[in-house]
Amino acid sequence: MEWITKDGKLVNTFEFKSQTALAEFILKIAKQADKIDHHPDYKIFKAFTVEITLFTYSKKNITELDHQLADYISAL
Repeated sequence: MEWITKDGKLVNTFEFKSQTALAEFILKIAKQADKIDHHPDYKIFKAFTVEITLFTYSKKNITELDHQLADYISAL
């Protein structure tokens, strides 16, 4: 699935076969997010699905950092 713009934020949903796989995915993202000091919002539902939202709250807009992190996440 591609990233979409929803309510002025970048959003994508990912599904996994296990919670372990989902947690490992989030951990990879968290390590990269810490590196670039830019952190997504996560919403886990249906046990194996995560919705990730990217938005720069300090700028009240989607920024280049959001796009960079989206590209990183998509490449996983």
